[in-house]
Amino acid sequence: MNKRLEHLEHPIPKIALSTGKINVEGSGIVDGSFEIINIGEGELAGKVASVADFLSFSPVNFCGNKVRVEYSLDLNGLTGRHKTSAVITSNGGEKMLLFDVHVVPAAIVARDGTQIATLEHFLAYAQRQPVGARQLFTQRDFMIWLFNAGYSSMDIYESFAADPNKERAVDNFLIFNGLKGKACIVAQDTDVTLSVGQNDNAVTGGICLRPSTWGYVEGNLTVAKGADWLKLSKSRVTSTDFGEDGMAEVDYIVLADKLKGRDMAVVHLDDGSQRPTLINIWCNIAAPFNVRLDKESYFFEDKGRLHITNNTGSDLMIDIYCENFIKFEAKRYFISKTAEIGFDIKFSTIKAATLALRKQLYAATQIHVVAVGGEPGAVCKLNLKLWGTG
Repeated sequence: MNKRLEHLEHPIPKIALSTGKINVEGSGIVDGSFEIINIGEGELAGKVASVADFLSFSPVNFCGNKVRVEYSLDLNGLTGRHKTSAVITSNGGEKMLLFDVHVVPAAIVARDGTQIATLEHFLAYAQRQPVGARQLFTQRDFMIWLFNAGYSSMDIYESFAADPNKERAVDNFLIFNGLKGKACIVAQDTDVTLSVGQNDNAVTGGICLRPSTWGYVEGNLTVAKGADWLKLSKSRVTSTDFGEDGMAEVDYIVLADKLKGRDMAVVHLDDGSQRPTLINIWCNIAAPFNVRLDKESYFFEDKGRLHITNNTGSDLMIDIYCENFIKFEAKRYFISKTAEIGFDIKFSTIKAATLALRKQLYAATQIHVVAVGGEPGAVCKLNLKLWGTG
């Protein structure tokens, strides 16, 4: 009975904390504080004990009804997430304070002052400042930053960093981490048609290329067998070949003396994608001459003209063959560069009557223009449509 009376005569403290859980995100030394509060009677006194070596408190021993306790977390050398706690014992009871710690490495600072705290930040920096990103990528500070961030593929990073081509190294690192897709090389035109003149020794051109997106690209170009008339200026392209406009051009030359009429060469562009891009280059030897009519159709009684262009570079002799109701002044003509040759159309009475009896309002015929002494195939056929007199 005396003990009970004695107990009632002394006020009883009761411990409470300003928070039951502290979330921490950072790196290095992280400091903070919390309060121990007496919500009972009398005076509260006790001790704070840490469960983890990297967590310390000041003061460890406390006395008072509202005490601020400082905590310090030494996160150096730690990575990832850690859950720990502190036990506060007192004359007013016991409490446990939980700590949820997420170690995030301090931002690494590039030469231009850009702070990079995540891989996503590094991606943006690489796109904006590719040269600076290459310089940063192989620095020891970058490797330590990755390690402190808990990066799980340090061996892969080291293999990328060992690549002498730093542009390729950074790009492969970003692709490996799923931050970007691989850039491919795209041909602006996959079907090209060229015309080689009669006197041309060679004709030049270019294959225009561009990357599908930003990033490192490299590719090989080869001409399929059987097209020895096409020669490329280079067999390999990389990112350094692309200008500020994002375009690169691979020059080629067509050796006219190796062509045999119309021919096609296939250029294979292999940039590491699943299938190489095929670029078809068609090449035609220009005809010795071109001929066209001045109109699409004529009447039975009409006049017309042939327009002839000589593509040989020297004087050309031609013969003209046609039906007898088409009248030219001569059968053979000399053509320098261009010429216009007139003709008359005059149906005989019998021919016109025959068509009328058949109720045929039009007739079709041809004019054959042939190069004299030219190569086989140097022939042009013109189709005429002739309508009855209107």
